[in-house]
Amino acid sequence: MIEMKVRGIAVDPNLKTPAVILTDEEEKRYLPIWIGVAEATAIFIQLNEQVIARPMTHDLLKNVIDTLGAKVTKVLVNDINQNTFFARIFLEILDSTEKYEIDARPSDAIALALRTGSPIFVAEKVVINATIVDKEKYKEEMSEFKKFLENLTPTDFKDLPGQTHEG
Repeated sequence: MIEMKVRGIAVDPNLKTPAVILTDEEEKRYLPIWIGVAEATAIFIQLNEQVIARPMTHDLLKNVIDTLGAKVTKVLVNDINQNTFFARIFLEILDSTEKYEIDARPSDAIALALRTGSPIFVAEKVVINATIVDKEKYKEEMSEFKKFLENLTPTDFKDLPGQTHEG
């Protein structure tokens, strides 16, 4: 699992469909997930810390979870199949050992995670199959690594932790 954060909401210019954009901490990988307009609005409102007069669906869900004495521990975008993403919401009942894992659409799980301050994770197989890599950051990182390798000498490996010496 790789922790990611919401980078924002974008509209695909070709499909005219909103997408939530997740990114890793270094912002090297981006995961666009196409979502509905209502879910994009819910995420956008929370990202911009807008106050609305009445609770939206995700606010209501958070209020129900809080009222029942539970908390969202994390959400996980756990699969992609034929361009459809799947997610899980992980709940724990406070003062109890009860834990629940609930199937959800990623947009709903993300909107809820934003409201509860819960971390958002993406399964490695989803990251491998569906993310877009920032090629400039990748090139820069590889260039730095190549420079590191060029300056490496055999004596750099002397006295590494866990190394045994035969005598």
